[in-house]
Amino acid sequence: MIKTFLVFGIFWSFILFCPNKVNAEVKSDVLGLRLGMNKEAAHKILQRIGKLEKNESKQQEVWALSGSDRRFSYIIIAFNKEYTEVRFITAKARENGKRVRYDEVLDIKKARQAGSSANLNYIQDVPASGKKAAYKIVARGSDPNFLTYFSIERIYQ
Repeated sequence: MIKTFLVFGIFWSFILFCPNKVNAEVKSDVLGLRLGMNKEAAHKILQRIGKLEKNESKQQEVWALSGSDRRFSYIIIAFNKEYTEVRFITAKARENGKRVRYDEVLDIKKARQAGSSANLNYIQDVPASGKKAAYKIVARGSDPNFLTYFSIERIYQ
C-alpha cells in the first residue's frame, strides 16, 4: 500500500513540477536569419546555405536551399524600402523532407487560427521586448499537424 502511494506521489510530482514541452519557444529566426538583420549579414548566411533564384524589385528574394537542411527547400526574404535590413522571412517546407510541426515555430495556445480545416493559418503576435521590435509569426498548411510555410514578419507601429 505504501509502495503504491509512493509511486502515485512521484507520478503527480512529475506531472506538476516538470516543465511542459507541449509548445516550443516562439521562433524569432529562420536558419539564423533574423528580422532587422542587415542585408550583408543575411546574404552571407543565404550564400552558405542556398542559391539565389529570383530577385524581385530589389526588395524580395527567393533562395533555393541546398539539401543540408532537411526541413526547408526555399527561403523568401524581403528587405525594407532602403534595401538595408530584413523585414520578413518565409520558409517553405521541403516536400518529402523532415516535417515541421506548427508548435515548433509558435505557441498554438496563444496563436489565433484563421482559415478552414483544409487551409490552416495560425497567427501569433509577439510584442516588442527591449531592443527587439514587435513581430508576428504565421504558420500555414493543409495538414492538421505539419506546416507548409511559416513566416516571421516585423510589425511596424
